Amino acid sequence: MKKCILLSLFGLLSLVPKLQATHLMGGDIIVQQLSGLTYLVQLTTYRDTMGIPMQTTATFTFKNSSGTTILTTTTGYDTIISGNTLPMYPYGVEVYFFRDTVTLPSTGTFSVGWSDCCRNGAIQNLSSPLSESMFLQTDFTVDSIPNSTPFFLVPAAIFLPVNTPWQYNPLPFDPDGDSLYWSISSPLNGWNTPCAGFTIPPGSSANPITINPITGTISWTATTTGNFVFTVLVDEYRNGVHFGSIRRDMQFIVVTPNGQGPQWNVNIPTDSLGNLHINLVQFSSYQLNVMGYNPSGAPLYMQAYGEPFFTQPNPAVFTMQGQGINDTVLGHISWSPTAAQVRQTPYILVIRISDGYLTQDLSLVVTVSATVGEDVFDSKPFRLFPNPASSYIQLPAEVENATVMDASGRHYALRKDASGWSVEALPAGAYHLQAFGPKGEYLGSEKLIRVP
Repeated sequence: MKKCILLSLFGLLSLVPKLQATHLMGGDIIVQQLSGLTYLVQLTTYRDTMGIPMQTTATFTFKNSSGTTILTTTTGYDTIISGNTLPMYPYGVEVYFFRDTVTLPSTGTFSVGWSDCCRNGAIQNLSSPLSESMFLQTDFTVDSIPNSTPFFLVPAAIFLPVNTPWQYNPLPFDPDGDSLYWSISSPLNGWNTPCAGFTIPPGSSANPITINPITGTISWTATTTGNFVFTVLVDEYRNGVHFGSIRRDMQFIVVTPNGQGPQWNVNIPTDSLGNLHINLVQFSSYQLNVMGYNPSGAPLYMQAYGEPFFTQPNPAVFTMQGQGINDTVLGHISWSPTAAQVRQTPYILVIRISDGYLTQDLSLVVTVSATVGEDVFDSKPFRLFPNPASSYIQLPAEVENATVMDASGRHYALRKDASGWSVEALPAGAYHLQAFGPKGEYLGSEKLIRVP
């Protein structure tokens, strides 16, 4: 499979940058296989232009599964594209890219890490942020079958409004088609070492910080203004085996804006879980219009992200039309998927609207089938999603009963309700799922990973 590196652009700022000597604002590390044991490692970091200058070099440290350092390498940042200021933010945010090529000694499980000091002293959900380093760590597997780490398709959002429902989707993507499970985690201060005193940023009881297990959407109604940091942790699984993880360390600034900020005006059907869901058929031409508006009158911008925009052949196309009443902006998506794009796992699209200060993300679940009315799971072997899962899974409509068996041979029956098939009662671990139709006929099986 062709490897591609999509550079995520995001940043984080201090509400009082002049009082801070620190400059670090966020980052992540991805590892992409070039050939055999040779890999490209890329660190993306961000700095506040009012802070101290960015370090000119970065040192990557590689460890094996026993924690032994096997390799260190130092490289400078890319001088052609690094140091540019990100557009559409009230304060200067620069992005830097550090890349190097390494050859690992063998197949196996490895970790790569990078560290710099120190974090922003204005962060409110760490006990002593100025004494904490920003440590970025990525775990990955070098296998006989090609493997690269996942990466994020959607840039991070910096600002969000207080006491207002808000959504952001970083949209992790794996170039090898492995299963991904995302969660909110603590930022790190060292190898597998969480920052001291980390707490989940405050949110309303009706909408605390959560991540949708199917779309990856982060939903949050923040109740306190200020600076908050957390990590989006993405675990990668292949055939039920944990293959690694990447982390996006990021900070959000909760503000009291003038007005409501960008708003969506869409009419898209939802599935039983409340996700916006579109069913497409191969070789049919699909057109989708989504509209956003801004009551404050500020100019709006819209962009779309997701695998359909770079899948081949016949990728989806996104266009945007300018502002109108209340600075309305219209986004248009067209796609004519071919037989090559028919699959059981849904595609996820993210559309972002922004006024250059605040953002709102809209996530769509898109299934592509071969014929009208076909269940995307009909072909054998069928696949369930999400997988791994922590609460609910979705199975084909014709499944009447489903059971899982753990490694010791113990069987569990799954219960179905309006949200799907519940796996909440299962202990964390790997299971073998079997599905049966209304007459007891065997429909298929799949490995299921239950995560906490």
